[in-house]
Amino acid sequence: MLKILLRTFTITLLILVLITSYLSIFGVKTNKFNDLIKLQITKQDNRANIELEDVFVKLNLLEGSFSLKSQNLKLLIHNESQEIESVELLISLKSIIGKENKIKKIIINSKKNKIIDFLKFIRAYRINIPALYLENSVTNGSIIYNITINSTAKEIDKLNISGKIIDTDLNILGKEKIEDTNLEFNYKNKELNLTNLKIKYKKTDFVSDKISIIKDNNLIYLSGDFKNKVNVSLISNFLDFNLKKYIDEKTSIICKSDFEIILNSKFKINDYKLRTKIDFDEIKIKLDNIILEDYIPDFDRKIILKKGDVTISFNKKKETFVKINSKYILNEKDQPREILLDYSNVNSIEKYQIYLDLTDHALEFDQFDFYKKKKEEFFLDSVFTQKKNNLQLEYLKFFNKKNRIYFQNIKFGKNFKIKNFELIEAKYVNKYNFLNDINLKKTNNNIQLNSNNFDMGSIIKKSLSGKDKKNFLDIFQNLNSTLNINIKSAKLDEDHNLNNIKGKSKILKNKIGKTNITAEFDQKNNFTFTKDIIDGKIITIILSDYAKPFVKKFDFIKGFEDGKIDYTSTEINETLSKSELRIYDFKLKDMPALTKLLSLASLQGIADLATGQGIRFSEFDMYFESSKNLITIKEIYALGPAISILMEGYVEKNKLVSLRGTMVPATTINKTIAKIPLLGNILVGDKTGEGVFGVSFKIKGPPDKLDTRVNPIKTLTPRFITRTLEKIKKSN
Repeated sequence: MLKILLRTFTITLLILVLITSYLSIFGVKTNKFNDLIKLQITKQDNRANIELEDVFVKLNLLEGSFSLKSQNLKLLIHNESQEIESVELLISLKSIIGKENKIKKIIINSKKNKIIDFLKFIRAYRINIPALYLENSVTNGSIIYNITINSTAKEIDKLNISGKIIDTDLNILGKEKIEDTNLEFNYKNKELNLTNLKIKYKKTDFVSDKISIIKDNNLIYLSGDFKNKVNVSLISNFLDFNLKKYIDEKTSIICKSDFEIILNSKFKINDYKLRTKIDFDEIKIKLDNIILEDYIPDFDRKIILKKGDVTISFNKKKETFVKINSKYILNEKDQPREILLDYSNVNSIEKYQIYLDLTDHALEFDQFDFYKKKKEEFFLDSVFTQKKNNLQLEYLKFFNKKNRIYFQNIKFGKNFKIKNFELIEAKYVNKYNFLNDINLKKTNNNIQLNSNNFDMGSIIKKSLSGKDKKNFLDIFQNLNSTLNINIKSAKLDEDHNLNNIKGKSKILKNKIGKTNITAEFDQKNNFTFTKDIIDGKIITIILSDYAKPFVKKFDFIKGFEDGKIDYTSTEINETLSKSELRIYDFKLKDMPALTKLLSLASLQGIADLATGQGIRFSEFDMYFESSKNLITIKEIYALGPAISILMEGYVEKNKLVSLRGTMVPATTINKTIAKIPLLGNILVGDKTGEGVFGVSFKIKGPPDKLDTRVNPIKTLTPRFITRTLEKIKKSN
């Protein structure tokens, strides 16, 4: 009996397993459930209808339900339709036992439909403005979608939609074209996720791993990423700025972007954030309008960025952040060096932070005799801020182990002119290996200049030679201040220093006005510089007990010794000044022009002096006028125990020298003056000596190719005699 029961149970169980397996795998084909499926579709919308054939009944053990599935259907709303691969209804086993026939889940899997037909179907189902907009924008493409309606789940989990959009083209407002759009989508829990997105815009491919769209109350949250390889033309269009002026349009760069956007119920932007990272191997930037050759000799109007990245962030608050991290070179022979740039724009205040490694480049600031050779470490660090048209340098620092040049709180006006500054400090070794130390501090309208050591040699040379006509104060915008000077020691040359330089100078509209400066060479020898305005004319006076450190700055004068200087200049107007220069008790040797003149005049003995121990002069007077590029010499008169010279002429800067005059040995002067009754005996005595009478001469030509001509003279001009008598009387 027990065996029969076991056998019966086993056979029954086997039959149930076979039936269950058959129903799970193959199912049963019937048309008895067609009306049930149509009823469930019309329950979702009474305008909807479905065309279907036979239904397969299967057992879905995983879902705990029976499956009613039909294939190759057509879903209709009014005249719009969609081709459906299959529709499946899952009926809970519990509901069948309870005779409720409750639908647990509806699954709809579509075939590939034209995306335009899909959008029309949506609009037929429900008036939808975005769908209408997309319908008018889409020109091509297909869609496959899968819809799952879970009637037993919570409201938020009830609907799940997934699928693909394939090879779709968009024409936005008839202006912008987006081509070859491909993506996968999934909608669940009020969140739409777009994955594996690929589009083509302006012949550039854009790729996204994921874009999420979440609706919460009346707000829509969008977030996601984009990756793309873009060219300069596309970036120029996006920024509305022509980058092609600076970067080769064939240059391509790789971009990675993350974004967050919040829309309101009317699809207007409430907030957004965008962060883009650009990676590049090389970008050549043309800098045709930037002139730096005077400071960086190997600068070739371009900079090449190497293997770097740029990060750009901006948001709805109009805050923008840019960070550049890269290497750079100025030419192909350079070793790549570091360049960093941080830019921000917050509350309409722009901030720039720049760091630059200048090691690989020679630097030259001729105005300060500063030179840095290539491969010597040197760095730049600075922070600028700008609000509207107000540009301010918070700080700028050039530095290495030996040098530090620092600017603090400098405000700029129009044309990058300095309106105001707080501090300028410089400790640097110049090209003559001299350590300079300068401190300029401005408080209100007072500027304090302090220095322990300062090399003024080149500054004086350029000023005397006329090579540097630029007004350093032109970097300022209408500077009006009092300059207080306190320099402990200023180097003039290897043998002379000016010490304890003190004084004040008024600066009015970028021009130096009334000035009083005193200094000392030592306890006995002094230097003074005064400048004043008298009757509307600017008068400058320089008195120095040592002439040598100033005169030796002229390259054509060698072996200048002793002497004192008395210099007065009167500025008649902006283009004309009249000057008087007097030098007392000095000696000259190795002056090529003078030596040549003496040789041509057959005054070989005096010429030998000029190249030997030197020719001494008791006094030198020069009266001249300066106007732009022309110096008109009214008179030069030099009187000495060996020779005397009187001449006049003009010098055109860097073009032409034209001088003419008379040179007479002292013996001839004595003879001539001795013949003057009574006066001659008083001035020179009875014995006058012997020698050549004298010569007239002309010196003319370009500065580097002077032609000197001489002619003997038999008599001295009254002017020469008069000037000589004046000097002799004065000395006596």
